[in-house]
Amino acid sequence: MDVINVTGMAAVGLSSCFYLSLIFPFCKVLLCKLNYEYTPIALIDTVYVDSLAWYIYGEKILCKQLRYGNCIGGIVSLSLIVIYLLFELRKYPVDAFLNCLIVILGTLVIQKGLSVILEDPQIVGKICIGTRLITFSYPILMIYRAVKEKSYMSISLPTTVAYLIFSVGWFIFGRNIKDNNVVCANGIGIILGIIQFVVYLNFRKKYQYNGPTKTIGIERSGEDTKKDDSITMNIDEESQERAREKPVKIITKLDS
Repeated sequence: MDVINVTGMAAVGLSSCFYLSLIFPFCKVLLCKLNYEYTPIALIDTVYVDSLAWYIYGEKILCKQLRYGNCIGGIVSLSLIVIYLLFELRKYPVDAFLNCLIVILGTLVIQKGLSVILEDPQIVGKICIGTRLITFSYPILMIYRAVKEKSYMSISLPTTVAYLIFSVGWFIFGRNIKDNNVVCANGIGIILGIIQFVVYLNFRKKYQYNGPTKTIGIERSGEDTKKDDSITMNIDEESQERAREKPVKIITKLDS
């Protein structure tokens, strides 16, 4: 078995892991641990469009690995979109209908436009890079939110790691088949994946407090105001920051 087939099979496997990682938020929805409105539907929509475009490009250049990998992505993402629309239909039937119409029309436009109207594979490849850049808008948005909110909560670590490994696999495969479109698209993905991972670790580390125990005094007041012993407790960095900005005096009353 040659290197191209090995790296191609590896890339298909890695991309499958990434697409399957998108299922986890919907598992939480089905288990009633997450509201369906908080699922990353924008990412899934762009993944569907991107997978469809790259599948057509794989047909143009007769690359079975691109067809297999993006066929899996298209099936998984479209299934998740349907599940989302079923949840949305209960509360917002008009929005669900419009979203369904957008998916159908988008599919027809991409399929007819790329596979029928455009015959040059290189032009289709450049369009695929554009669809991948649209997909990259989601991790860029997550990085922006993490920096703005100074919190790692907006970044999904499993999806970030899976997407980074996914990009590395296809980048290596693109180098082996000497396809600049595959190399360019996934090279950008590697850079954004690393940035997102670093941002996640940076803010995660800041919220792990391992400093010394702090003490705060609690003043008690009765008929005769007096100070009692200090009570020792642990407070995290965020509480310390709030205390520095606006000191709080805790007063309790003793029973007469």
